[in-house]
Amino acid sequence: MGNLPQQSTRANSVPAPVAALMAWLVPGLGHWLLGERARGAVFFVVICVTFWAGVAVGGVRSTVTPKENGAWIAAQLCAGPQAVAAMYLGKRDQTLNGNRHKAPWPASNISVVYAGIAGLLNLLVIIDTLSRCEAAPVPAVSRGPPGKGAVR
Repeated sequence: MGNLPQQSTRANSVPAPVAALMAWLVPGLGHWLLGERARGAVFFVVICVTFWAGVAVGGVRSTVTPKENGAWIAAQLCAGPQAVAAMYLGKRDQTLNGNRHKAPWPASNISVVYAGIAGLLNLLVIIDTLSRCEAAPVPAVSRGPPGKGAVR
């Protein structure tokens, strides 16, 4: 009755590299595998909606382009395979249509930032997944009856 509840050992059931890879492949999947389903679902929705909202604002041709966006492409690639898919769609669109579907100046900059922020958010989620995998379980503390063994 006087015992504190033990911390679950769910974090140790999935190896850290596997959880991190799954968190990159599908945002939130690392937390899902660790048993934190609600948190994983929220991460999935927030990161995917942010990334694809950026793509919707500027189009794939303006958003995920390595030559024009410099360091932002590294941030965008942290969003996982969806960034690779968007990059492929952008290159395919360019070969089919040339530069006709390129977004104008403000929309293109906003879209790049949205997609980059989504990738950086996913990087934080991956780091959080790793920290939850590496966390050591806290041992249960038993408490005796009050007054016994207490130092005054």
